[in-house]
Amino acid sequence: MRRQPNTVWLTFAAALVAVIGFASTSDAQDDPEWTQPFPAFRIAGNLYYVGSKGLANYLITTPQGHILINSDLEANVPMIRASVENLGFSFSDIKILLISHAHWDHNAGSATIKALTGATYMVMDADVSAVESGGNMDFHYGDVSASFYWPT
Repeated sequence: MRRQPNTVWLTFAAALVAVIGFASTSDAQDDPEWTQPFPAFRIAGNLYYVGSKGLANYLITTPQGHILINSDLEANVPMIRASVENLGFSFSDIKILLISHAHWDHNAGSATIKALTGATYMVMDADVSAVESGGNMDFHYGDVSASFYWPT
C-alpha cells in the first residue's frame, strides 16, 4: 500500500524554506562588508583586485583597454572607480564590462559604469533576460523588489 504524504508536514516544510530563503536574502542585502572599502591591489601580472571587502571586482589591464569583471551594487561604483584610479589607471579606459552572473550584487552598478566608461557590456546568454529586466526575471531574486536595478 502506498503511503500518502502528510500535507501538514509538507506545508510546514515549504513555509520553513520560504522563511529561511527570505531571511538569507534580507541578511545578504544588509551585509555591511558589501559596501566597505578594501584596498585595491595587484594579484598577478595585469590582474588587479578593485572590489569591496565583501564583493569581488577584478580589473584586467591591456594596452587596448581594460576589462572590469563585475559592477556590484550601484552604491559601489564610486569605490570601484577610486580603486581603479588609485592603482594609476584611468576609469574611462575600461572598454569591456563583464559580469560573472546576473544577480544584483554582481551587476546592479552596470548601467552607471556603462554610462561613465562607454564599455561594451558582456553577459552570458542565460543571463540576458535578467539583465534586460533589471533583475525582475532573475530566477533567485526576481520576486525581491529590493534587488532590482537599472535595466541594461
